[in-house]
Amino acid sequence: MKAKLKNTPHYITVLPFLILVLMFLAAPLCNMVIRSFFSPNTGTYGLANYITIFTKAIYLSAIRNSLYLSLLSTIIGIVICFFAAMAAAYATRGWNSKFLAILNMVSNFAGLPLAFAFVIILGRTGVLIEIFEALGLPFFQDFNLYSTDGLLLLFVYFQIPLGTLVLLPAFQSIRKEWKESASLMKANSFQFWWHIGIPVMLPSLADTFSLLFANALTAYATPFMLMSTNYPLLPIKITSMFTGETTIQQELGSALSITMMAIMLLMIFLCNMVKKFFYKGGNN
Repeated sequence: MKAKLKNTPHYITVLPFLILVLMFLAAPLCNMVIRSFFSPNTGTYGLANYITIFTKAIYLSAIRNSLYLSLLSTIIGIVICFFAAMAAAYATRGWNSKFLAILNMVSNFAGLPLAFAFVIILGRTGVLIEIFEALGLPFFQDFNLYSTDGLLLLFVYFQIPLGTLVLLPAFQSIRKEWKESASLMKANSFQFWWHIGIPVMLPSLADTFSLLFANALTAYATPFMLMSTNYPLLPIKITSMFTGETTIQQELGSALSITMMAIMLLMIFLCNMVKKFFYKGGNN
């Protein structure tokens, strides 16, 4: 009895957090799932909203565009992040602190300021475009910021700071003894990282991949500020269903939200499968 009374304050301190989770996460999620199956036209529950999503071209285009930008920007971003994190991890203490300060500052540079900065630099009359045209150089001559390539560049840009910060601790798991042993066995740097370093870091790389994918898939403010509703993406379509200037379709918006969540959960599941495989040493 005394033990129960002694542990009671610990449960009480967690109670406010549980109430917040229930009010702002669990309850809205359950409401969204239920609403996604409701058809306002017939007043019945069914799969009509999901059938609409996977049969109408506009929603399929939004899913394809979001998947394309998320996957490609994550793949390109994680490669750049790997070398950036490596450079930061093995830099001197002074350079390391400066690099981290820049990363922390750039990682918060998103939304309207980021879109505005890209318009000034790489827009139709951007600074770099004007400079290269004045010099007669072909770089960026055919580049269009307001296109898939422009959005891809934008997505890769905001993936790099986050991915680098997340990958930095993973390099601490690489021991000096492993490098020395590999050097004694006449292995060069590429062979060490290919056969030892990257396999050891693969669980961290898988976690970073899933995080960057989710970060790109749910990005809304920056692409919306740049493209508005002219380019179909899942987050933009979902928002327009709840706060659109025309007809509000909350049920269809809920179904789109569940679809986006399912895509993220699938990617997290696949990355966890990769982690489990390598935690077991690659043995089935």
